[in-house]
Amino acid sequence: MARLLRNIFSLRQCKCLFVSVLLVCAVMVLVALKLHPDLVKAPFYHEISNNALTSGGKTQTSPNKERVDQQAGDSDWTDSVQFLPHTEPIVTSTGGQAIKGYKAFATQNLENVVNSGPIFYHQKVPSYYPASPIARGDTPGGETQSIVRPIGNLPENVYISQGAAPVNPKDTPIFVPERRLVHFDLKGAPPKIDYLQQLIPLIVQLGGTGLLIEYEDMFPYDGVLKSIAATNHYTRAEIRSLLKVAEAYKLEVIPLVQTFGHLEYALKLPQFSHLRENPSVPQALCPSQNESFVLIQNLVDQIMSLHEGSKFLHIGCDEVFHMAECAICSLKPKDDIFLSHVHRVASYVTSKYKVKPIIWDDMLRHMTAAALDDAKLGDLVEPMVWVYAEDVYRFAGSYVFDRYAQVFPSFWISSAFKGAFGETMIVPDVTRHLENNLNWLDVGRTESPKFRQGLRGLAITGWQRYDHFSNLCELLPAAIPSLAVNLLTTSRGYYNQSLAPSLYKALSCQKAPRYEKIPELRTSRSDRFLHEKMTMCFFPGAHFFKSTGRILRLEKEIEEFVLLTTKRKGWLTEYSVRHNYSSPARIDELLRDLPYLSGSLNAVAKQTMDMLKHIFDIHTVSEWMEQKLLPLFEKLDRIQMDAATLRSQKYWPVRPLKLFDGWQQYGLNFGSVFNLNETQFSTRH
Repeated sequence: MARLLRNIFSLRQCKCLFVSVLLVCAVMVLVALKLHPDLVKAPFYHEISNNALTSGGKTQTSPNKERVDQQAGDSDWTDSVQFLPHTEPIVTSTGGQAIKGYKAFATQNLENVVNSGPIFYHQKVPSYYPASPIARGDTPGGETQSIVRPIGNLPENVYISQGAAPVNPKDTPIFVPERRLVHFDLKGAPPKIDYLQQLIPLIVQLGGTGLLIEYEDMFPYDGVLKSIAATNHYTRAEIRSLLKVAEAYKLEVIPLVQTFGHLEYALKLPQFSHLRENPSVPQALCPSQNESFVLIQNLVDQIMSLHEGSKFLHIGCDEVFHMAECAICSLKPKDDIFLSHVHRVASYVTSKYKVKPIIWDDMLRHMTAAALDDAKLGDLVEPMVWVYAEDVYRFAGSYVFDRYAQVFPSFWISSAFKGAFGETMIVPDVTRHLENNLNWLDVGRTESPKFRQGLRGLAITGWQRYDHFSNLCELLPAAIPSLAVNLLTTSRGYYNQSLAPSLYKALSCQKAPRYEKIPELRTSRSDRFLHEKMTMCFFPGAHFFKSTGRILRLEKEIEEFVLLTTKRKGWLTEYSVRHNYSSPARIDELLRDLPYLSGSLNAVAKQTMDMLKHIFDIHTVSEWMEQKLLPLFEKLDRIQMDAATLRSQKYWPVRPLKLFDGWQQYGLNFGSVFNLNETQFSTRH
């Protein structure tokens, strides 16, 4: 038969015939699936049984519970966790005995429990896996730390924490912070109120219990503070409408107002510039001036006027980079200045509004317990320990919590879902944020028994900018998948396959086989931004999130094109342009991809405007595009203009070309080195 076919058809014809047959078969399969979709049954997210855990592990879930899970938005998961009240006395035991009074133990099968993997944490250097607690550098020899390792014959993707709790896996606790706040950082780029309102049901569905709102210059200040507010600030009516929606969903709202550092939005202005600690840097105010405290009082009073029912007020106080620099403050120790100012602000807030102040803890970490106790901060404020990279203990060692536990009855912890791994990122690295949050769960479980009232709660931050003057970080809609993964993880106390139905349901993902499994963020970094996984999900802002994947790919293509044409190839370099000396034919070869890249970039820019106009105002959309897309336009424009200049040349000089005449500004005198007088050197120009 084969010989007959060879006699009738040529080899090329045989190949074409084979390909044609394959195409016909593929079309027939697609038609069959279209007419009979039941031939391939792909369970939707809410059809996946909670029994279907990884590595063949099986647990039985009652049908009633599964129905409640579908109808009530997964509210029943809390039945398996008993929260540790912050008022309950905690007693830790020694010798490997159980921790008495620690009630947040798992009541479900072990496969439901996945805590953090081996602790690693480097924001700027490669990750490492410490071989022992001592190698981590924050504990004396012999002290037990919560290093995470695989245990026994468990499924390979299930990790248990070994520490003060018994090694018996059945007794390993699921740690869930009682309060789980989502941080809205609004500084200088306000999402529209209706978009924030759309996110509130999503936050509740994922297990959030509250919001931490940082207005900065987006608050509608009036009176003496009117000049501080940005011209596109929210109105009081808009803020009230947001708070009403949060109240309807039973979300606790905690406002955040900076009261020491990060006051650039006020101190940059002429009328408040005299309050700077450093006259040339509008970062921190001078606490020695009475007017500084008046400014803080006004800021607090106006913020609290819209948050009358709040139980807490976050007063900031992180990263106070400038202290003891003015003539008065320089006579005092920095720690005394800081503690005195915090005590004064916290006392004002407590006495006037009967709320508990929260402060960022970074300025306290180096202080001794005696110094903190002498400042009488213990019953006045609650520290919020913040670390955003993976290894929490490397930046806040266990000794930090030991000190705090001697002074403060309770504490908060803070992770991140965006705005932590680069000032100019377009989309968050979900893998790194997940490791950060999982390690915080491990740290929280280990450290909370040291405090008389335990852990108060967790705040998952989403920074808009690193400070008032910085460029925009990842925009909020681009970070919703990261928020969903990390909020759901911290609300359950683990990350494994059992979270898949809840995650994809909250993100409005379509029915598809890819949504049977949770994103493999801990075993692979190939989809660390979740662009591939979320292609069929339709959460608020999903269109823009998906477009960030295309923007990143296009940015990489343009950067490679620029590098190729101006660095690697030898006809469009800076030297070529400076001397107007190149081959027109070679220039044409180099620019073959330029029309495609320019057209793609223009299309992306138009789509970006169209998608973001529903989420942000014109100022934010223009700023983001100017920071992310305009540099790409300018690089392509420069190549096009340089190429046009080089191609316009009709005649070229004989070699050698003119000497570069700008060496002297770099201290390089070619004339003296080559023994040329001024006349000889100028003629060679």
